[in-house]
Amino acid sequence: MNAVNRVLVVILLLVAIPLCTILLVVPLPALGAVAQQSAALVDLLTSLRPYVRVILGILFALTLDVIFVLLIILEVRRPTPKAIRVEQTAGGEVQISVASIADRLKYEVDQLPGVLRTKSKVSAKRGGVVVELDVEMAAGIDVPEKAERIVETARQVVEEKIGLKLARLPKVNLRAVPYPTTPRARPPAPPEELG
Repeated sequence: MNAVNRVLVVILLLVAIPLCTILLVVPLPALGAVAQQSAALVDLLTSLRPYVRVILGILFALTLDVIFVLLIILEVRRPTPKAIRVEQTAGGEVQISVASIADRLKYEVDQLPGVLRTKSKVSAKRGGVVVELDVEMAAGIDVPEKAERIVETARQVVEEKIGLKLARLPKVNLRAVPYPTTPRARPPAPPEELG
């Protein structure tokens, strides 16, 4: 939201600088021009039918309300933290980036036998760290055993090796690579006897 705030402030200042300068240097002609434009706008609105004015007013009001509510939501919501404070340190404060945690998890889980590829997602919650792993395994692996090993590895990495607390148990999405679909070769036909 900081980038949006900066853009809005710059635009407002670029508009305010010339308007304030004109209004303060030549106030009477500037206010006269504003009065003329206001009178022209009133004439235009009075020429419209009353129900058209109401419909246009409602449309413009709803549009502005939606924009303002979105800006408020963007301003109020908390950004996702880029780093998490390590709790198991003495004598100082240590923070580790979320990307580093995800990379370490990916590395450790990729080392397990039967794991072909890992994608890790890490986010910070109030109670600790939330870990989600997408793991691609070789075909023919014992799924319950492998899933338990992956969850235990993720827990050890986060809690014991990095020193963070898990907000909940790691979520693991397993995907086994399919078996090859090549047709089996037929045994060769016995040679025909020549007679």
